[in-house]
Amino acid sequence: MLCDLMSQGAGRGEYTLRSMPQPSKRRDRQVVRILRILRALIEGSQPSVRDLAAKFGTRRETIYRDLKALGDAGYAVVGDESGRLSNPRLLPEDRRHAPELRLAESEIAGLLWTAKQSGAGSPFSNSIDSAVGKLEAMAAQGNRALSAGMLGVMSEGGLGPKDYAPHKATILCLVEAIIRRRRCAVRYQSPASQAPKEYSYDAYRLLTVNGSLYCIGQVPPNDNIATLAVDRIQSLTITEEEFEVDPTFDAERHSRESFGVIWEEPQSIVVRFSAEQAPYVRERQWHPSQQIHDLDDGRIELTLCAGGIYEITRWVLGWGDAAEVVSPLELRRNVQETLNAALAMYRDAD
Repeated sequence: MLCDLMSQGAGRGEYTLRSMPQPSKRRDRQVVRILRILRALIEGSQPSVRDLAAKFGTRRETIYRDLKALGDAGYAVVGDESGRLSNPRLLPEDRRHAPELRLAESEIAGLLWTAKQSGAGSPFSNSIDSAVGKLEAMAAQGNRALSAGMLGVMSEGGLGPKDYAPHKATILCLVEAIIRRRRCAVRYQSPASQAPKEYSYDAYRLLTVNGSLYCIGQVPPNDNIATLAVDRIQSLTITEEEFEVDPTFDAERHSRESFGVIWEEPQSIVVRFSAEQAPYVRERQWHPSQQIHDLDDGRIELTLCAGGIYEITRWVLGWGDAAEVVSPLELRRNVQETLNAALAMYRDAD
């Protein structure tokens, strides 16, 4: 089953990516699952079949078939000291090898598109450029037209992107701290502070919002979630002190309830848009909870449940006179006060 996916000879020593025909979704999930099982065994993990079935949300019989497929591909999967395959492991010589991976043309196209979106300000731009060259070469093996035209249909865009190249070391440290669950010593410059502050920080997750990179975590011993802009971190050192993620932290809930970076208690937001702008509002998902209601005069009402009044205020202002906040009253007043201040500023200029 895996003979077209994994090499059994010289290719084992490193990852070798080749193009292949588009697999079915079911087969694709199966291949990914088997590769992850193999990676876990290569790294020396000793998960039980029960553990693997729970991890991948499948039956134990399916995991046993996956292990048999690895054996058919030339990997010596053996059981524990009693010979029970319910606790599989690889022989030492096979743990030194990694599988050969192949990518479908659509997957290559997706990776090239993603690389292009990273832009010149990416902290890993040199590595991405090198990877793009390899991906183009892989595409050329199966479809020269795809290779020749792939980047020709892509162009860079956007105004005011941040340059994260100088922050590569900080990003790598944050990734390591998140994976190893190590507390960090941070020196951070907030726009609201005249001088940088130094404190401990437990990094939970990195996230990108509107092209900017942030880290979600906590400042011990506080319970509140703290979100740091990566480019405002002046220095970061990983300590040997371990931390445990707050069991109340829910990354999916944070993403689901916040409008951007700032997390606050969600509340019902209703914004009314003009008939001229209604088609553009419909085109995008502004928030997972959004609902759109048609009005008799061609206008629409967008309703969502989210927190982060400041970010929502800036978003509404971006629509100019095409958007009117219906509720909550706090948001409506924020928008009104900002517009009044802007109007006063322009009147003074006259």
